[in-house]
Amino acid sequence: MDVHAPHEPLHTWRDFWIHLGTITIGLLIAISLEQSVEGLHHLHQRHQLEQDLRAEGERNIEIVAKDAQVLAATRAWELSLRKNVDAVRASGGKAGPAYVPNPVPGQPTVPTDSVWTTAKESMLVVLLPRGEAEMYSRLDLQHKLMQDRIDHWLEVKTEVKEFEDNFDDGEPGSTPDLSRMSAEELHSYSMLLTKEVAARDDVASRLSSFVRLDRAVLEGARTEMEMIDKAQKL
Repeated sequence: MDVHAPHEPLHTWRDFWIHLGTITIGLLIAISLEQSVEGLHHLHQRHQLEQDLRAEGERNIEIVAKDAQVLAATRAWELSLRKNVDAVRASGGKAGPAYVPNPVPGQPTVPTDSVWTTAKESMLVVLLPRGEAEMYSRLDLQHKLMQDRIDHWLEVKTEVKEFEDNFDDGEPGSTPDLSRMSAEELHSYSMLLTKEVAARDDVASRLSSFVRLDRAVLEGARTEMEMIDKAQKL
């Protein structure tokens, strides 16, 4: 925005005020246009962010649905394995079923929060209405709680694996030999499996809480309270 000197000399106060008024109106128009363009740009950014958040929410629904199947199958295997371990222990290590490898392929996939994290880091969150921002912040908190439970479960799984490694032949893909365990070691193994089942159940519970809030957002919630109310009815 450039302000130019008058082309004609100013001879009277009337000429001066006319020129000053012209400049003022021109500046106001220019500022209004600039503000309008910036406002439209921010509106476009907000709508894009809302679309991206919704797309991420829809992807997470699919992820959690697959995770629920993996977790349920894993739980059934863990309980079956613990039953076998207890049977061997009850026989004094003389009889009982052998170790059964996990038949469930792969591991659960953690739902993503990359869109919200990027929005916070780039300060795009301020473009959202306050209620909507608080809603997504609450959903993000649930995601962090879920991640904590997943991390704990993985720690327990590592603890179990380290115990099992003491009773295999050291080859890749080998499984622990239950007949090599003493009664005390079988008891410790059973307790570790119980601990793993509990940690897995915590993950499933957090996934369930997260996905209910996520569904509430996808079904039209626009504030934190609306999201919680809708989630409780799902």
